[in-house]
Formats: sequence, C-alpha cells, structure tokens
Amino acid sequence: MSQPPEQPARLAAVGEPSAAVPAERVYELLAHLVASAEICVVEPHYYGSFRLLDAAAKLAATMLGCGLDDPWLARFQAELDRSKVLMMSDRPAFYSYLPQASRQVAQRLLESAGNHVQDAAP
Repeated sequence: MSQPPEQPARLAAVGEPSAAVPAERVYELLAHLVASAEICVVEPHYYGSFRLLDAAAKLAATMLGCGLDDPWLARFQAELDRSKVLMMSDRPAFYSYLPQASRQVAQRLLESAGNHVQDAAP
C-alpha cells in the first residue's frame, strides 16, 4: 500500500514571509553539512566553527535567493560572510564573534516569538 506524499513542512505562521526551497538546494546544503562533519575529524578543531558559520551563511543565502524578503536575514548573512573569514586572519576576533552571532540569532528568535504572542492575543 503506497503512502500519500508528504506535505512540505510549514515553518512560518500565516501571513509571515516564507520561501520555497527547491530540493536540489536542500540536498546541496545537506551534503555540505555531512561532508563538513566528516572532515572535522581530521581538521583543526576551529575549522568546525568556520564550517558551521559557512553553512549558516549558505542557508541564509538560499532562503533569500528563494524569495524570503527579510532585511534582518540579509544583513546577518552578509555579516556571517564577512566574519567567518576572520578565522584565517584574526582568530581572537573570530572567537569573539561566535557568541555575538549566537546572541543575534537568539534575539531575533525572541523578537519573532514575541510577535507570535501578540498576533495570538485576543
């Protein structure tokens, strides 16, 4: 007995900007992440952080390229691309950027969650 095709995952609430990512782009990012995991066992440990930032920048660029209109994400993606290369030229600055990037994403998630709560209020 065949199963019905799976419905695409819905991440955005009704009325929020969203993007449809072609399967090919999803598999490219998946391949990047999996290959990065494999090579991280032989590379210097700090390359792993670089590869994760690179994947985050690729994900952001993919979403923007697939129609997501999000100025915050566009700025963050450009910042990721600028900051990830610090790993090669200024490792202390690269290390100090990592928690900054995490805080920025956490703040964005909190702002987004706050907007969802306001939208749901009677």
